[in-house]
Amino acid sequence: MEPAPPSDDLRRFRLTALGIVGGSLVGLVLYVLLQGLEAAGELALAATLVFLSKLAIFGGNIPQTRFNPWELALLAWMIDLWVSCALLAGIAGFERLPVAGAALTEARERADRTLQRYPGLRRLAFWGIALLVFLPIPGSGAVTGTLVGRLVGLSRLASLLAVAGGAGVAVLAYAAIAVFLGAQWEALLRNPWVLLASMAALVLLLRLAWLRVHAEVLSDS
Repeated sequence: MEPAPPSDDLRRFRLTALGIVGGSLVGLVLYVLLQGLEAAGELALAATLVFLSKLAIFGGNIPQTRFNPWELALLAWMIDLWVSCALLAGIAGFERLPVAGAALTEARERADRTLQRYPGLRRLAFWGIALLVFLPIPGSGAVTGTLVGRLVGLSRLASLLAVAGGAGVAVLAYAAIAVFLGAQWEALLRNPWVLLASMAALVLLLRLAWLRVHAEVLSDS
């Protein structure tokens, strides 16, 4: 029996994923050619740091750092796209791996709990996943967003686009705040009241966004 032909969604996803991977590899080759082979080690270190935490984007303000906040934000976004593409391409295969399989199984269980906690995600689907990836709340991120996207019935391509949108806005926000703090750092240090007011305003903004989403977007009430 001949295997069933791939669906339109699968074909579109494969083309999109191929474009992401191909574009990333071209960018990597150009970077190494322009900066030298030794710069690849610094790129790998930066990629590891932003993968572990997007707060590493603020490290672009450190003097003599090769990458500025915008470049680190782009790197973090591309990693999220790679992770989402990898999961969407072969979730079942990853779960059979000895170490990564256990981590992915745990991530899937976390996605289940997230969906139970925020049942409105199933109703909102695309925009709910984008918000889940964007907001710095427990259970968010590209991995959980991708898995929840598939659990609520989004297509592969829609899940990828939702993650890409949410992650893109998130890293842009991190980079913009990092650039603002970098440009105003001396003034903020000279005037602690301005620093305290800026931090309070940021915390209040995040709190209001979280309350609004929790009350009006992610809940069924």
